[in-house]
Amino acid sequence: MGTKKTKYLVVTTFFMAIVLIQMIVPWLGMLPLGAFVVGASATIIQFTVAIAAIILGPKYGAFIGGFWGVLSFINALTHPGTIGSLMFQNPLTAIVPRVLVGLLVGYLFNTFFRNRQAGTKVLGLGLLGSVAAIVNTTGVVLLTAFGFTVMHTNFTGIPTHGILPWLVGIVSFNAIFEMIVGFIEVGLVAGVLLLIAEKADIKG
Repeated sequence: MGTKKTKYLVVTTFFMAIVLIQMIVPWLGMLPLGAFVVGASATIIQFTVAIAAIILGPKYGAFIGGFWGVLSFINALTHPGTIGSLMFQNPLTAIVPRVLVGLLVGYLFNTFFRNRQAGTKVLGLGLLGSVAAIVNTTGVVLLTAFGFTVMHTNFTGIPTHGILPWLVGIVSFNAIFEMIVGFIEVGLVAGVLLLIAEKADIKG
């Protein structure tokens, strides 16, 4: 039991290190898609959290998601001056959606896909990658709208009325690309890592 727990802790630390590096090096945490559509980009750290949740299970996935959220909160406090930093200075916006990504993806995989045949499992992994993008984006948008409305936040470019439609208009374009990227990335990467993890008796 001790050896198995150690394996989980080592892999958890590994994923936390990846998230930290992705936060420090912008192009590792953000995939620019300007070659396809001008101005498009996709945040990809949620897919690292999703893959961790698939490998380790919902509890560890939620923990790694929370770690990303805390880093986002600290980054927003130390780099003020943009709408993005203002959004994530609310700890609920920074942390809750990221915890939910790890929790929900891990739970859904264990419940519906872990014991399925290879083809179904790969398709499920891709779908969960898209789910990770939807959960993160939806959570951030709703909590940002709630925070701006309750706190009456004012910043250049933020409308005083109709904040939710405004936010949806901003993120919906990139959200589509994030769902596509998530389907491909999680489907491919998690599929390979699952085989390695299961051989090491790490089964969520």
